[in-house]
Amino acid sequence: MAKTRVAILGGGVGALTTAHFLSDTDEKRARYDVTIYQMGWRLGGKGATGRDQWNRIQEHGLHVWFGFYNNAFKMIQDVFDVWKRAPDNTFQSWRDVLKPQRFTPIGMVLDGGKPAYWPLTWPVLGGEPGSANVMPTLPQAIASLVGVVRDVFENWDELSGLIVDGKLVHIDGRTVAPMPVLPADRQVLPAPLATRFADAIRGWKDREVRHLAQAEALVKGAAVTTAKDAAIAAHRLIRALADRAQDGAQDGTGAAAPPVEHYHDLMTLLRLIEAAAATLPSNHVARDLLAFVLPFTVGIIADFGIEKRTADSLDELEFTDWLIRHGGDAAALKQSCSLRTCYDTFMQYKDGDYRQPNWGAGVAAQSCVRMFATCRESVMWNMEAGMGEVIIAPIYQTLLQNGVKVKFFRRVEDIGLSEDRALVETVRLARQVDLVDGADDYQPLITVPLEDRKFLLAWPLEPLWDQIKDADKVQAALATNNSSLESHWCAWEPVGTETLQRGRDFDVAVLGISMGGFKAMNDQPTLAAELQAASPAFNAMTSNIGIIPTLSMQLWCGPDLQGLGWEPGQPAAVAGPEPWSIWAEMGQTLPYEFRPGEVGAPKSVHYICGVWQTGLVARPTTDLAVPQEALDNVTNSAAEWLDAYMGNFWPKATVSGHGGVGFNWNVLYDPWNGTGRERLSHQIIRANVDPTETLPGSAAGSTQYRLRTDASGFYNLFLAGCWVRTGFNTSCIEATVMSGMQAARAISGTPLFISGENFLNGAPS
Repeated sequence: MAKTRVAILGGGVGALTTAHFLSDTDEKRARYDVTIYQMGWRLGGKGATGRDQWNRIQEHGLHVWFGFYNNAFKMIQDVFDVWKRAPDNTFQSWRDVLKPQRFTPIGMVLDGGKPAYWPLTWPVLGGEPGSANVMPTLPQAIASLVGVVRDVFENWDELSGLIVDGKLVHIDGRTVAPMPVLPADRQVLPAPLATRFADAIRGWKDREVRHLAQAEALVKGAAVTTAKDAAIAAHRLIRALADRAQDGAQDGTGAAAPPVEHYHDLMTLLRLIEAAAATLPSNHVARDLLAFVLPFTVGIIADFGIEKRTADSLDELEFTDWLIRHGGDAAALKQSCSLRTCYDTFMQYKDGDYRQPNWGAGVAAQSCVRMFATCRESVMWNMEAGMGEVIIAPIYQTLLQNGVKVKFFRRVEDIGLSEDRALVETVRLARQVDLVDGADDYQPLITVPLEDRKFLLAWPLEPLWDQIKDADKVQAALATNNSSLESHWCAWEPVGTETLQRGRDFDVAVLGISMGGFKAMNDQPTLAAELQAASPAFNAMTSNIGIIPTLSMQLWCGPDLQGLGWEPGQPAAVAGPEPWSIWAEMGQTLPYEFRPGEVGAPKSVHYICGVWQTGLVARPTTDLAVPQEALDNVTNSAAEWLDAYMGNFWPKATVSGHGGVGFNWNVLYDPWNGTGRERLSHQIIRANVDPTETLPGSAAGSTQYRLRTDASGFYNLFLAGCWVRTGFNTSCIEATVMSGMQAARAISGTPLFISGENFLNGAPS
């Protein structure tokens, strides 16, 4: 029987995942002939990386993996199980390429406007990422959230410390505050609540007995004096309910959901804590954290536990508005660094404007519950080298092993429909370059030698020109506007066109291109113009989902962290001064860039990024000035930001001048030996303004317009990417992997379990 030919358009994570799950078994390899068509010379989409002439890794920004990425971890574990790498490849296991990162400082502003950080270190968590096939039940998830509230009070002393001027200090107004006391008239549990509480914990098998005495005292009606008492009571109540519900569901003797009155009891206890927390100083870390976590937990209980709402149904509301609806203080939330951390982490700001946070309440709730309740081992994981090297290259080589073909330098120009507009009939490709000697397959990877005769495989920052015909002409054209073969504003004209024909070249197509690549933003027709004209739903999706430009810089510094004046340890910090609000020191990558002991080699490297509001993204492809204009704008922004703020974190990287204290440019490692600010231009600055590099937003009201992978409106077209309606509708690696898995499952009809695709959406996950 002839194989089904699958044409995957685009080579980002969603597209690669689709290809992986259409070729990962002998049965699928016998059924499907899969070809990926990719613009330019590398794969990975927004996760693509490249090595420059100094062997430095260039990312699109900061990429980390979170411990709740069940599907992404499972896929990369499977890839490493079958990848036929050489024995001297330095990466032999998924644990070689992903390492825990638990220190995640949260930015805040002191009185007077001085930036500082709260030094948050997450605990070591249970389980192994990728091993959890079942998401927590709602009571279990709520128990994790209430556990966060309890931990605030159990770690009370730690909340007084801040990082100021690179040092961990205690300062006036944030010293250890007295434990908040409940209002005098609410220090005894109402009798009905105490009775139900006693019933809830009766027979509970608890291995953690440290608070059993307090719980028993509460049951007997003793005074609940402090917020800590109430937090302990709340946590023990929901833990008991979660365990009983789980036991009942497993043995068939009880329902999986606690009685509604117990949820009301829990909210009563949380409201007691809220009243106590209101007595804290307005600038206290605990008050900031509780101002977010308490209304968030109440909202989860009320909407998901009592009202039986779904995440998708809540997405009409903006996240902050939803928190206010559930008792959040509007003024406190506006100033809350804890809440801003959530928006920053997923970069959910309208049009890239950090002054306009906009995130659908349902997907925001899913994201935060996943973070608090489903992470395994560590909340965050760093990659040891570039994402393209440690993730994309192994996937690429595994795909080749499995018979998947990859056609580089193929830019999709148009998707054409059949006469009845029911099927994709043609795909027109621009062939960007020809290969030398008429070669058909481009070999994209380079070998980077390491110590002890080890090596890694990487992608170059530019095409391997010795494989490309007329390479000097291509390079000269691209140099005229600082563009590349990946650019929307590419200054090199394609050398030809190719048309893929249904029935000859493909039977099924997968649209795996980032949504910015086919969203109409000016009068120019897009590659999906026919799809938009034929399908109101497809048109509504592209019209109503916004895109978010971002900016990033990578700074290699001669001094290490302590030499710069930062003492607490390697950070992955968030909610810092805008617009460059996310900062991580990524020194673990340096041994893969520079030889140990190399004279003059940098001792630290810093990835700093954020969202960016700009109209450049909507400029037509004929405006060839955009790449340089964007780079100039972002470079100026970076310089101004470093001068204004970096001395607050790196006090040893400053100089005094006529304008006060500014950034000492000499701390930057510069292989060109520039002077002053010129050294910044020799770091890596990126303006992610190319439409395919932007993030699709998850703004309030947008979920209804997202299409599922099999709902394109055309029988043989499936969708893959973080813009697809996956059940987790936000921009991250996990959602993108889920979309590719769903596309492969829809095409093959083969059962494929996808962890969390129905989480908080009314069905088991």
